[in-house]
Amino acid sequence: MAVADQIVLLGYLALIVGLGIAFRGQKNLKEFFLGGNRIPWQAAAMSGIATMLSAVGYVGAPGQAYGGDWTYLQLRVAYPGALLIAWFFFLPFFFRLQVYSAYEYLELRFDRKTRLLAATLFVFLKLFYAGVGIYAPALIVVEMTGLPFWAVVTAIGLLTTVYTTLGGIRAVIWTDAAQFFVLTGGLFAALWFVLGKVDGGFLGAVHGAYDADKLKFWNFSASLDTEFTFWGALFGGTFLLLSQYAADQSEVQRFLTTPDLRGSRLALGWSLGINALYGMILFFIGTALWVYHQQSPPAGGLPAPDQAFPRFILDEFPAGWRGLLIAGVFAAAMSTISSVLNSLATVFLRDFYQPLSGREGSVKLARQMTLVFGLAATGISLYTDSFGDILVAAGKIRNFFGGSLVGAFLLGIFFRRANGFGAFWGIVAGFAAVAALGYTTGISWLWYSVISTVVSVGVGLWLSNSAPEPPPEKLHGLTWTDRKAVRPS
Repeated sequence: MAVADQIVLLGYLALIVGLGIAFRGQKNLKEFFLGGNRIPWQAAAMSGIATMLSAVGYVGAPGQAYGGDWTYLQLRVAYPGALLIAWFFFLPFFFRLQVYSAYEYLELRFDRKTRLLAATLFVFLKLFYAGVGIYAPALIVVEMTGLPFWAVVTAIGLLTTVYTTLGGIRAVIWTDAAQFFVLTGGLFAALWFVLGKVDGGFLGAVHGAYDADKLKFWNFSASLDTEFTFWGALFGGTFLLLSQYAADQSEVQRFLTTPDLRGSRLALGWSLGINALYGMILFFIGTALWVYHQQSPPAGGLPAPDQAFPRFILDEFPAGWRGLLIAGVFAAAMSTISSVLNSLATVFLRDFYQPLSGREGSVKLARQMTLVFGLAATGISLYTDSFGDILVAAGKIRNFFGGSLVGAFLLGIFFRRANGFGAFWGIVAGFAAVAALGYTTGISWLWYSVISTVVSVGVGLWLSNSAPEPPPEKLHGLTWTDRKAVRPS
């Protein structure tokens, strides 16, 4: 790597770690986990965009387009519905109840065992997802330096863990905001350099991709086995997004740091909108890169899809600019990992430690658990290559766990008859159903979340009818029908 690249990359890393450390000194858990509810919505939005992009998307999206077509992007049709559901039904409850963790709602509405089960599923979901998030940028660094994979993974994981441990959610959000600009600069620099290599520029890339059917977007097949279809994107994608933005603590927590509900909604809406645009750009980069390689085949043949963009960065970018793109990949990874680690610490203290020990906990304990989870995620990332294509792997992990959690929240908000007995076993049934589907059928992973949600709600309602009705304190202010009722003090 050229000296200019090293200067850019090391300068970025020093800036981010220094910025994170500057936010240390929290006096209580509300500051460590929610930033004292003083985060501007614009910062929360930029943090959401940076986290949603992630290194999984930054590397995986061009790889997905390079190796296939644009049918993955049919997921965008689910954005409006998922956004409206989260806006009008989920966020208001979380804000009104002033919770730190989304799963606190499940104990208020149902019982403690349901809350603990949901929190446990979340911990497993995010640990594996963080592993994928560390693995993706490590691919580039290994290619660049020739260092052992385990050493690169360890360095990325620990560096992010350090500033998240010290700075809490403020460090997460404000470093994400800085990383947003690095990501954006790297994204448009990549687009510029890729199109500069294609004969005919932008139009040449479009014509070459169109002739090869690389821009295929819609697939209206009714087959459940086809990986990306319109119907899978519309229904499965909606519940996939809900599992991320309504039942995933690492996303919900960010939007609870704003001073009011209006700011939370604005942050979520802008995050989804800008992310949709960035996703299109990343796919176009991958498609244009494929056209370039058809025009000028690389020595040794075409690279594997997930290696195409990293190799182009390292082989074709000028010194200095290459460092910016690598810094962009680091930014995408670190923004995702830091959010996950802070949310895991939140869930541990609020959903496990406090209810089971009867003690409040401390900032010191929150930092210790952030460190523990950072080490665990780093270890998991060493085995992520067994998951397959990294963009699809991330979606599979989220869909495998998330649908059951969405089902529990839908039961609580919309069905007054639902109780803790039904909700708990509904989550178990939903998870068991998707596990059985995943191992015994060829159904596309996009359907996992919607199927597990339907099973969770159906089983939950059925079993709730065999148990006593919920008492008034489990309904007042906790269901959509009773949302305006005053909760007992």
